[in-house]
Amino acid sequence: MKPLVSIVIPTRNSSKTIEECLSTIQKQSYQNIETIIVDSKSTDNTREIATARGCSKVISTDWKLLGARYLGCKAAVGDYVLMLDSDQILVHDAVERSLRLFETYDMLCLEEISYHSRTLIEKLFAADRRLVFSEIQKQLDPIYGTLLARFFKRNLLNQAFEAIPKALLPFVVAMDHEIIYYEAWKLSTKVGVLATGVYHNETATLLELWRKNFRYGRSTKPLLANGHYNDFVRKRTQRFRNTSTGIITADRFMSSLLLSLKAPAYLLGQCL
Repeated sequence: MKPLVSIVIPTRNSSKTIEECLSTIQKQSYQNIETIIVDSKSTDNTREIATARGCSKVISTDWKLLGARYLGCKAAVGDYVLMLDSDQILVHDAVERSLRLFETYDMLCLEEISYHSRTLIEKLFAADRRLVFSEIQKQLDPIYGTLLARFFKRNLLNQAFEAIPKALLPFVVAMDHEIIYYEAWKLSTKVGVLATGVYHNETATLLELWRKNFRYGRSTKPLLANGHYNDFVRKRTQRFRNTSTGIITADRFMSSLLLSLKAPAYLLGQCL
């Protein structure tokens, strides 16, 4: 029997990207997959698309990202759980190659490649992703790195969620994925990287970038007020105050420029 893989996707008004995301799951070279959508009160046709695409489960919730991922994990019955985002596109053999790596690792980071590089912001994201993947060992650090595990052995992911205070589940948005990876890392440092794993539909304009990072900054305020992960959040936030160090290359310069554009909106949101 081939092991079942559960793919959990949180959504909110994701109709622009979710159909292509689900299409690439259906076209995977490995087919024993269940797809779970956890939708946070979408007002567009996200849920209808998910149902039409034959998703195994479509769950509604009032909770934000961290809680949505938790509910999806709890609903999953697969031996492995992939936490995918609705704006990501799986490479056709990503699941099949990942399962081979699980013979060695307990969780996997997936190399992300920008899907389009048309606008300046998209080009900055593309350069940043190339730079991250060129510094894998440095970037795997759950506190100071950029890579985040997305694919887990289900037992490890369940244990990581059990370590997260339940009071955080309804409202955490920013740092949701980072917290999960941080708790999983405490249990196992056997983390690998799948090369060429997913394509990412990037934020395309400066206004969208500022709005998104302002919202993330705002969402860290209740997390800090709650008193959990304060030191962790502050150390992660240092990435918005420090530019990359090392030999200056075109990718490093563009990565630093992207960071300098993100940081003001994030920090402003955190302060207001």
